[in-house]
Amino acid sequence: MSRAFGVGLGWLKANRTSTSVYCIGAIAGYTVYCLIADQWISNRRQLVINKRKASHASANKMIGEGGISGAAVAAAAATIDTDSAVSTARSPPPLYESLFIGGRFVNPFDTWRDKTLWDFICWLVTRRGGNGLPSDRSELEKDLPLVLPHYTLLDALSRSHARRTRNQQELEGSDPAYADLPDMSMLNKDKAITATWLGQSTCFVQMEGLNVLTDPIFKRRTVYSWLGPERLRPVPCQLEDLPHPDVVLVSHNHFDHLDIDVVRKLGNSVTWYVPLGLRDWFARQGVYKVKEMDWWQESEFAIGEKKFTIVATPTQHWSGRNGFDSNCSLWSSFLVKGANASLFHCGDTGYCPAFKEVGRRYGPVSLAVLPIGSYEPRWYMCHQHINPEDAVMIHRDLGARNSIGVHWGTFMMSDEHYMAPPRDLAAACAKHGLKVDEFIAPQFGRTHLYSTD
Repeated sequence: MSRAFGVGLGWLKANRTSTSVYCIGAIAGYTVYCLIADQWISNRRQLVINKRKASHASANKMIGEGGISGAAVAAAAATIDTDSAVSTARSPPPLYESLFIGGRFVNPFDTWRDKTLWDFICWLVTRRGGNGLPSDRSELEKDLPLVLPHYTLLDALSRSHARRTRNQQELEGSDPAYADLPDMSMLNKDKAITATWLGQSTCFVQMEGLNVLTDPIFKRRTVYSWLGPERLRPVPCQLEDLPHPDVVLVSHNHFDHLDIDVVRKLGNSVTWYVPLGLRDWFARQGVYKVKEMDWWQESEFAIGEKKFTIVATPTQHWSGRNGFDSNCSLWSSFLVKGANASLFHCGDTGYCPAFKEVGRRYGPVSLAVLPIGSYEPRWYMCHQHINPEDAVMIHRDLGARNSIGVHWGTFMMSDEHYMAPPRDLAAACAKHGLKVDEFIAPQFGRTHLYSTD
């Protein structure tokens, strides 16, 4: 690579009298350098994957023959890969450790395929426009209604109440969506879970007195107020309307999963759980109460005498907020485990075998928050975004008691019809024999109540 780069520089010096030639040569040289680097990383990634698979098969064979203990195999596996990121407290299977090569994180799964610039161009050229969005705004409002969160319920399960600027309790009381909720005085707070979807992958979840906010974005557009895809429907409430979060789980740093305005607003008043490589970005925003985690690492969080275990778990995706920081930070899902309940926040992912391992170690899961949108066309999206049937497979891998489908109907960044995710989810649930309401596509803002009894 350095030799090719040197040849490119020599050619540029020989033609430096022409500004246009110099610029074209610089772009071409940088492009060639990136292509060579990408190919080297891809080849190295496959070598490590093959090495891990061989070691894993050998370890399983030794365990089957009774020649070595499981603990000894785990200790040996930790030494097989010098390209792995930080070691973890609970030794992961070598197949599913995070992988860092050539200054970037890469996916350690055979189910992943890197996308090329040509792939991206082919997708843009062949895109179907419109996503079926109606020209009549009232039809969109009917298909994607907004519901106010049940603030009385959220306050009843929280240690702190939000200061609201309008009488939202009075409005929520007249909403038929909450007609079947039980009397607040009869709730067992330690066995109740609430989940309120606010759009994209942003959820406000309560369990055992812990307030959790996931992948927060409250912007009208993904990047800036004037740049990026626009919300189909307004956010159902503002951050200030909710009880104050205790922890915020950030799966990766894409703009539609990490709103810089929310980061600055919450600041150090919450604990942020983020994948490797994101601590410095938060520090630049003046936020230091950050737990940066590798896959399979566990962290304890306490509220009084109540203790929770928060685990970073693998996903198949990528990261980046501009063209120069691609995969410089890791991507992750998170599992929050309390005394009676557990929450799984997925973030974005393609389907990969790691979810079976998460279910084996930490399942069954009380509530899973799984993406069901941004999945067409499959040839382009399948490696980075699951479709509803993949989501049902993950639901089953985790042994989830209940799941809610998110990451749809908010920002249109793929080709499926805007109402396809809930329809496809219903079909997948029926195909796999899930119970009614076991896995739902919720309404914006509606607070769902679950019990761990």
